[in-house]
Amino acid sequence: MRRNPGDWMIRLLSLVLFAGLISAPAPVGAQKPWRTVYSDSDLTVLFDTATASRRPDGSWTTVTSWDYSRPRILENKKSYTRLVEKAHLRCTPSRVKRVRSTLYGPNNAMVRDEGEVPDDDQSHMVWDKLRTGSSNSRAFDAVCGVLTKKTPVRAAAVKAPVKKAPVKKAPVKRRTGE
Repeated sequence: MRRNPGDWMIRLLSLVLFAGLISAPAPVGAQKPWRTVYSDSDLTVLFDTATASRRPDGSWTTVTSWDYSRPRILENKKSYTRLVEKAHLRCTPSRVKRVRSTLYGPNNAMVRDEGEVPDDDQSHMVWDKLRTGSSNSRAFDAVCGVLTKKTPVRAAAVKAPVKKAPVKKAPVKRRTGE
């Protein structure tokens, strides 16, 4: 199979844009962009708070880095220790659409870039359910916790109207026929 000579240019450009996306500086006064949200003996998950954005459907676009303590092996026998993933995340209940994955080796060299799923195809993707208790579930739940603290829902839109306690009137005594 012969590749179009421009394919490598498109891949390189998309990689540069993605790298720029995850390395964009945070605004002055903002919290640190990469924040550890989950860690266990095999995995550390970092969340890029600077690039998180709310989508029209109420879900979030997130970028996370999944750093593994031991190398993982791909089907082509190449190993990787880091997965940088762009995903759409729905927090209640936790569901995810993975729209871009880039794998890096132990020396931080890119091993594989899956490329981003086109916008038209993203709308047809199914929301993946996360296995309860898994490291994926715990990590994405932690990301949701950061997101909901970072941009709390406006209180005015959520608060129910305050009901006043009914005022009790003194009973009216009725006179019986005189």
